[in-house]
Amino acid sequence: MAILYDLDQTALRGRRVAVLGYGAQGHAHALNLRDSGADVVVGLRPGAARHGDAVAAGFEVQTSRSAVRAAEFVAMLVPDEAMAAVYAEIEPGLARRAALVFAHGFALHYGQLAPRSDLDALLVAPKGQGRTVRSAFETGRGVPAIVSAHRDATGKGRERALAYAGALGCGRAGVIEATVGQETEADLFSEQAVLCGGVTQLVRTGFEVLVEAGYPPEVAYFECLHELKLVVDLLHDGGLVGMHRGISNTAEFG
Repeated sequence: MAILYDLDQTALRGRRVAVLGYGAQGHAHALNLRDSGADVVVGLRPGAARHGDAVAAGFEVQTSRSAVRAAEFVAMLVPDEAMAAVYAEIEPGLARRAALVFAHGFALHYGQLAPRSDLDALLVAPKGQGRTVRSAFETGRGVPAIVSAHRDATGKGRERALAYAGALGCGRAGVIEATVGQETEADLFSEQAVLCGGVTQLVRTGFEVLVEAGYPPEVAYFECLHELKLVVDLLHDGGLVGMHRGISNTAEFG
């Protein structure tokens, strides 16, 4: 699978981008896109908790329905469970041949919404939390991303998706292309079976086994939870082999 770097941002630079939502991903996308030369407007519901944060960051803030008018790119950065309702609200105001950009493929893959036939439906999924997407960008780095021109209604879908990923800084770290289904199902599996489900259950079970065997809870906490970050950092930096090189011979018995 090819890894793409140094992405051409011409298709996005200077264009109007409506970022809907200003949460974990929304604020990072809005700031990075603006710093990359896009004309960014933030769309939020009336009374949104993050309204003040967006204004303080210097963004023009409108209702979502108003924000999408004349926008060539519309970034759908609201929670998955709100996606269908937000799309239904904004669809009448969407410019013809605009690009809808999703940071996760859930709503598209599971049919929660059906984008209008003239619209590009694009996936740009950074593989990192919003604060990491922003902090990496600020230091001249980036986070990897998965991209897809899920529906290329304009003939410019792939170009637009890669430009958006480049403007986020993802081209500095590497971008791969995959289908929306592949990204969605692999992401859900990793979160539920490994990252958020499997690891937490393993930590909980290990802690409980030690405590039930008479070890102090504080000791069990340090050994099963606190030290997890040390190993995860080794895995992140060097992979499985690098992690094993960084631990003691005794630890390797595990």
